[in-house]
Amino acid sequence: MKEISIGLIGAGTVGGGVVKVLNNRIRSIREDLGLPVRLTRIADKITSRFDTLPIGDATCTADAQDIINDKTIDIVIELVGGTTFARKLVLDALQNKKHVITANKALIAEHGPEIFECAEKNGVSLYFEASVGGGMPVIKAIREGLAGNNILSVKTIINGTCNYILTRMSQEGLPFDNVLKLAQEKGYAEADPTLDVGGGDTGHKVAIMASLISNGYVPYEKISKEGITAIGSQDIAFAKELGYTIKLLGIINRKAGENSIDVRVHPAMLHTDHILASVSDVFNAVLLEGDAVGQILLYGKGAGEMPTASAVVSDIIDVAKNIASANNIRIPMNYYSTTHTVNVNPIDSIQSRYYMRFTVIDRPGVLASITTYLGNQGISIASVMQKEGHDNNSVPIIIITHLASEKGIRSAVSEIEKADYTKDKTQIIRIVD
Repeated sequence: MKEISIGLIGAGTVGGGVVKVLNNRIRSIREDLGLPVRLTRIADKITSRFDTLPIGDATCTADAQDIINDKTIDIVIELVGGTTFARKLVLDALQNKKHVITANKALIAEHGPEIFECAEKNGVSLYFEASVGGGMPVIKAIREGLAGNNILSVKTIINGTCNYILTRMSQEGLPFDNVLKLAQEKGYAEADPTLDVGGGDTGHKVAIMASLISNGYVPYEKISKEGITAIGSQDIAFAKELGYTIKLLGIINRKAGENSIDVRVHPAMLHTDHILASVSDVFNAVLLEGDAVGQILLYGKGAGEMPTASAVVSDIIDVAKNIASANNIRIPMNYYSTTHTVNVNPIDSIQSRYYMRFTVIDRPGVLASITTYLGNQGISIASVMQKEGHDNNSVPIIIITHLASEKGIRSAVSEIEKADYTKDKTQIIRIVD
């Protein structure tokens, strides 16, 4: 068997991890698995990165095109991130009939149809295990391990930054801004954390999973995404008092045979007995439910140098096996295209239980007025909690509903916020069972 040559573009945190894992595993891959892989070239603009890595006899370069244009390279690993330069690199590699491995969730979520179409046209494959869940084998579980199932639902905590922030807020009673600063100091949050705390990162990963389980293309821009920036310390405290914890969830629900899917990202209240409620700090979890297997849970570190590198190397082994068996496209991805676009149900169409925190003037008749507006929308109240007054003679009123429609909740709250007794924007958090 001829040597299977690998070119790595991007030797930063994850790329450096890939070099290290490959260095540790290369003998086993070659001898135990019989796959003659070799890291031939590494490209990175910051050439000083090569000095600290076990690159062996790999040729180092500052120009990624050296790898794209090298006709001996069979597999290109893209680890530069972003959706502009990385998109061009990936398309160029595929057009040159090279297999591609990427950890780039935004690229797959936003440009997947174009990329998979290019791969199929050129008779090569694109693998992306590391794009969702870091070291957790989420993609392999969905595409292969659970192939005998219709996956009916996914509930996932898939952003370590948000989970760390909410965990610290819950355990230490600190406000969001303070914990965000701490997360940045520890390297858990970017200098610009918008993509994480705004729900976009979770949205990218959920869009990919939703596409895979629906055998179609779920457009990222169609997904409703809410972040955690509006979650206050008092909401964390009230949730704890009520027996709940707040997490940022990605949620997918589908029914077999329907060409529509419920996909959303938002903070949610989970009962403390829920299996996802104990997922803390930077850890991630994916709770999948199949019609045959029931519920299974994947849990682990969803990011970081070595966990993500682990997923990339697993893709290297899969692609090398495909090459060795002359089966370049072992797992077809032709359904991930705009011609197979899946309709995403609007957020207004969902039903849920709700936590609502109203900030109102402390005077008689206010609670009766609020319940009247809710009743007009057919919303049944499960419990009410009213605390003593705060600043400016205002009080928080906490209402937990029975199952209600999103549209009805929004309509009722819109009317309540027009009333002269409302002092602040109403906090609405969905309760997930």
